[in-house]
Amino acid sequence: MSEQNYRVRIKNGEVEIEAEGDKEFVEKHIKELKEEVLKFAKESPPKENSSTPEISTENELEKLSLVEFYKQKQPKDHNETVLVFAYWLTKRKKKEEFKTKDITACYDEVRIRKPKNTSQNVQNGVKKALLTIGSENSYYKLTLSGEEFVEKVLPRKGEE
Repeated sequence: MSEQNYRVRIKNGEVEIEAEGDKEFVEKHIKELKEEVLKFAKESPPKENSSTPEISTENELEKLSLVEFYKQKQPKDHNETVLVFAYWLTKRKKKEEFKTKDITACYDEVRIRKPKNTSQNVQNGVKKALLTIGSENSYYKLTLSGEEFVEKVLPRKGEE
């Protein structure tokens, strides 16, 4: 019988702690993890925001086509491209959940080469907790971490 792994990620500002293990371990340590994050967040000085986010409002996103948004974010591989498309589907198309075929349709719209196995790239996003499984099998959702990755990490500085 295989044990199910549980993962908890607690973030406050720039401080983030993640723990993974069986249910008992995660439940046992979640309170002290919260306390540690709060303690470190209080100790660390606030970071000046030197970078301006590319997409500051959903209103700005409304003005962009998928092709323009894709070019702006400059994903470096298919895993990042899937996240960019998931963000687009969630924020611009207002899809709470999406299927792999929706991601494939985005590849068609942008007219770029599709991965050999789009489902695998979606699963890679799930493994990294950037995507999560939706309400039914074969449906997926963008996580808060996935949103932050697209908004704050892409495009990478120095690669713009």
